[in-house]
Amino acid sequence: MLRVSLTGPESTGKSTLAARLAAHYGTAFAPEFAREYLADVGPHYSPGDLEKIARGQLAAEAGAEARAHRIVFFDTDLLVIKIWYEHSFGNCPEWILKCIDQQQYDLVLLMSVDLPWQPDPLREHPHLRQQFYDLYQRELRERMSNFAEITGNPDRRFAHACYLIDELLRNAPALPTAPEKIMPASPPTHYTLSTPQCRATFARHGAELTSLLTTADGLEYIWPGDPAVWGRHAPVLFPLVGRLPGDTYQHQGRDYKLPQHGFARDQQFAVLQHSPTELVFRLEHDEFTRAVFPFAFELIITYTLRDRLLTVRWDVRNPAPDQPLLFSIGAHPAVRCPLLPDETFEDYYFAFDHPVTLERHLLQGGLLTGNTAPVMSQAAELPLSYGLFADDALVFKHYDFTRLTLRSRKSARFVRFRFDGFPYLGLWTKGPGAGFVCVEPWHGVASPTGEPGELHEKEGIMTLAPGQSFSANYSMEVG
Repeated sequence: MLRVSLTGPESTGKSTLAARLAAHYGTAFAPEFAREYLADVGPHYSPGDLEKIARGQLAAEAGAEARAHRIVFFDTDLLVIKIWYEHSFGNCPEWILKCIDQQQYDLVLLMSVDLPWQPDPLREHPHLRQQFYDLYQRELRERMSNFAEITGNPDRRFAHACYLIDELLRNAPALPTAPEKIMPASPPTHYTLSTPQCRATFARHGAELTSLLTTADGLEYIWPGDPAVWGRHAPVLFPLVGRLPGDTYQHQGRDYKLPQHGFARDQQFAVLQHSPTELVFRLEHDEFTRAVFPFAFELIITYTLRDRLLTVRWDVRNPAPDQPLLFSIGAHPAVRCPLLPDETFEDYYFAFDHPVTLERHLLQGGLLTGNTAPVMSQAAELPLSYGLFADDALVFKHYDFTRLTLRSRKSARFVRFRFDGFPYLGLWTKGPGAGFVCVEPWHGVASPTGEPGELHEKEGIMTLAPGQSFSANYSMEVG
């Protein structure tokens, strides 16, 4: 079992990253026991409380390791308790020091303090993070630990951690197997739907559409997910659409962390059904999702291919007997633009079924500012340019159209979207030179700038009572 610890000062994203890594690698993680303990007894603590926290952390590590598959993650470790103990009370019990010497980690991720401080009743030292960081760094060096410093925004931290962990897994000894035992075949990572006109491919990771091409000419319509530009294809946004202030929300007096657009796009889905023209995925709550999203849920995603038309249906159900489910859900498909070699991004435009007037809701750092700006007035076409997206995505609310077609002025190629009943819509591309554009129908929207708030008060959040279900669908037609 490979053991990876996330350590470092307060408010450096340890919990968020630990949960995200565990979900990404399909394994277990040990949550920070101190947070659970202090949430029950209050923010004031004694040396005896810290010893109880140390024992609880060891038990959490053992429990996670028993449930894990090949690799296990630990949100904090006893080094955190040691530094905490010495700062608060001057020394650390000998038994904790011995346990630290005995605890072996294959990799330690030391979380940098370059993330903004997030206030929390259980956090104490906003002005001492650099001092504590230096202590962690010195301790790890003196112990000759295999550690790496993790910096940058949450997505950069996740990408860096995945790179290090992939290397760790690649260089780890293969698991021994008995020669006479035949191991069951692993489920496929990708699934295909096909008609005489079209072929669509989907990844079990994220239940994501990764390819949609016309068979007569082999033309690909979906962005290939170049990680140097934008590494996704058509992620499913759940249980959140957009960004939260500080990636934080509150529920029943507690703070929780969720990355932009939620976690479904980084989860392994189960496959319930697969035929030549229909594919059904399912994602359910588990201990990993509950660490960042304390709700029971079942998400069913059904893809159906008919001729050149792909329909995407979402069914969200609340299986809890006595707790409402709060959530948002949205689509984020990226279409190659331009589609043909002799075309440019500026050769394309969005065509509407009738003249429309649109104003965009402006974003800053992925959050809504409360300001708007005009986009078009009583026009049936929106020409594309990279300058149109210089201030981030175009976000529309309460628009009066349900179909939108991406067309070229140099060829007859098109991609037509239909999205009845969606209250929000986003249009986006990464920036100059990015060869794609996204059409994003949403049931939900980014939070406004400001402080984190209660999830049930967030715009676009939907509520399902116990036993209730929600359904929505959109479609893409290519040709």
